[in-house]
Amino acid sequence: MSDAGAISPTEFVRSADGTRIAWRRLGSGPAVVALHGGLGSSRSWEPVARLLAGRCELFLVDRRGRGESDDGAEPYALAREVEDARAVLAVAGRGAALLGHSFGGAVALELARVAEPGEVGALIVYEPAAGVGAKVSAQQLDRLRRLVADDRPEQVAPLAMRLLDDAGLVTADGPLSTLRVKPTAAFRRLAATVPREIAAIAALGDDLDRYATIDVPTLLLVGATSPGGAQAVSARLAATLRRVEVVRLAGLGHVAHTAAPDRVAEPIAAFLAGLHASG
Repeated sequence: MSDAGAISPTEFVRSADGTRIAWRRLGSGPAVVALHGGLGSSRSWEPVARLLAGRCELFLVDRRGRGESDDGAEPYALAREVEDARAVLAVAGRGAALLGHSFGGAVALELARVAEPGEVGALIVYEPAAGVGAKVSAQQLDRLRRLVADDRPEQVAPLAMRLLDDAGLVTADGPLSTLRVKPTAAFRRLAATVPREIAAIAALGDDLDRYATIDVPTLLLVGATSPGGAQAVSARLAATLRRVEVVRLAGLGHVAHTAAPDRVAEPIAAFLAGLHASG
């Protein structure tokens, strides 16, 4: 795999509620719409995208409130994120694949669940933030909202990490653990989006049977060193999804797409090649 071409200037599409959603394009070939996780932007997928660019055309999305995308009017809802992704999917073309990490993986699952036949061609999810909602403390979530309202990001960060740790999505000593001690400038900018996304995870509860109707080829990526919650959800998803291939990333965890992009790009490239060889 090799870096092919340059990332396009930012383009925009209007979501169903009128919110302007930003995306950038890289590569050529079958279309893949990439959705980042909760603490990132479209740049999170760039290292992997550069390795895949010779094999597919990637649409790198800034989810609402991130990067160059507008935030939209309140109230926030996961359904709005699904509409955002669907708007970019329409630009990418019918039958494009969805690629999502963590919260972006939950968005991808939800879109694949409600999509019309043929609208989504394939699904690639890396430890989607679904099926862990019962582990989120409502009391702590309310406290997190108050801290955001009071503009206290130095307290938002450690509490958010604790909630995500309790849900089993990150670990206390993992790559994101430094946010507990010193929030980055990027985290400070994103602080307002944190409680609403954790609330969306909580609202999904533990139900994964909702995804049993998804009937497209699916690649499920799992970090072998990821927290127990992510491992458990991945095992349940593997048993639920109809047409799923599971790849465990040895020695890697929840953010391997930035830590070891080549290790993540390789199974994605093989999966996409298999799709088009059989199609």
